[in-house]
Amino acid sequence: MRVFLLAVMALFASQAAVAGHHEESLKLDKRQADAMMTVTSINLGDNGTTITATGDMGEYGKVYATYNLTRGADGVSGKVTGQGRGVRSNEIVNGDFVGHWYREGAILTMHNIVQINDGSQNLNVITFDAAKNELLVKTYILK
Repeated sequence: MRVFLLAVMALFASQAAVAGHHEESLKLDKRQADAMMTVTSINLGDNGTTITATGDMGEYGKVYATYNLTRGADGVSGKVTGQGRGVRSNEIVNGDFVGHWYREGAILTMHNIVQINDGSQNLNVITFDAAKNELLVKTYILK
């Protein structure tokens, strides 16, 4: 029995070493500095919530965004889809996104994959602080 337990422990240790080797392999560069957006409206519904926000977002200029959150079975997470429009100089930048959200207390976090009309792609990690009425947007380069 002791030999069996030692073999099982060795197997778990080797798996942990392999998992530990890969956890730092995904490193993404930021596309722009973190940006704050102000929530302009929140529409509550039976099956979800729509949040609209605006803010200055560096590379994308003045941005207007809509986040459509659909609640999952657990009530504290779900899917999110939406669109954003940015105005820089005299040009309009369009983006569509899809992702997932989860809530811990009054803080809601979204992880969105964003497709921009110029062909670029971003990973946006967005933190909504309901008490402050603000969204913190962190934008990472995917393409």
